[in-house]
Amino acid sequence: MLSEKIILVSGVGGAIGNSIVKHLVPISNSVVSSSRSKVSTLYEYDAIPLNYTHIPLDLTEEKNIVKLFQMINQKFGRLDVFINTIGGSLYSHRIEDYPLEEFEEILKVNLISAFLLTKHAIRLMRDNIPLGGNIIHIISSSSRKISHNKAPYGIAKAGLAKLVNYVASEVGEYDIRVNGISPGYIFTPRHLQDIETETRKTGKSEHEIIRSKLKLQKIQRKMYPEDLLPLVELLSTTKVITGQNYNCTVGEVLNY
Repeated sequence: MLSEKIILVSGVGGAIGNSIVKHLVPISNSVVSSSRSKVSTLYEYDAIPLNYTHIPLDLTEEKNIVKLFQMINQKFGRLDVFINTIGGSLYSHRIEDYPLEEFEEILKVNLISAFLLTKHAIRLMRDNIPLGGNIIHIISSSSRKISHNKAPYGIAKAGLAKLVNYVASEVGEYDIRVNGISPGYIFTPRHLQDIETETRKTGKSEHEIIRSKLKLQKIQRKMYPEDLLPLVELLSTTKVITGQNYNCTVGEVLNY
C-alpha cells in the first residue's frame, strides 16, 4: 500500500516528475523529491504538504547523491520506492558534428546519474527485510527508435533500459523490483513550446505539426504525463514484476 511507503522522486523539474509527485503526495506516507529546481515549481500557489520534502541538489554529481540518501536515511531510516525521471536530449547534431563535451553531458544526465542513483538506492533498500523495495526509471521510446539528430540521447536511454535488466537480475536476492517506463511523445509545456517554435520556423500550422507527432500511433490521441500515473502506481507497489520496460507509446512501438 502506498499509504505506508517512503518514496523518492528524482528530476521533478520536468513535467513527468512534477505530475508523479503531485499524484503520490496525497496517497503516500512520505514523498521526497530532488532536482536542481526549487520547491516552488511544484507548489507555487499551494501550501506545502507536511508529508512532502524537496531537496534541491544537482544529481549528476555523486557527492550530492550520497548526501541525498544520507538525509533520507537520517529522517526516515529507510526508502521503499525510488522513481527516477531525470533526462533530456539537450542538443541536436549529426554524429560527425557532435562535440564530445555535449555527448558526455547527455550521457551524464541520462545514464550516469541513473546508475549512481540506483547504486545508492540499492544500498539503502537492501536492508528492508522482508519488504524489499521498488525502483522505477522513466526511460524513453528513443531507447528503441531512431530520433533525428539525437544519437547520444537514444544511446543513453538504450543503456538505461539495459541497466534496468542488469540491476533487476542482481537485486532479486534483496527482494527489490526494478522496472522502466518508456513513453513516446508526451505533451508537456516544454514540448508545446517546441511545437510553437516549429510552427514559426516552418510555417506549418500547429494542427499539422501535432498530426505529424501522432502519425505512427495506432490510437490518434495526445499523451500527457498524467497518463503514466496508473503504471507508476502499479510498479511502485508490485511484488512480482521486475526487469521489465513498459512501452507507453499509444501503439507506436509496433512500428519499430
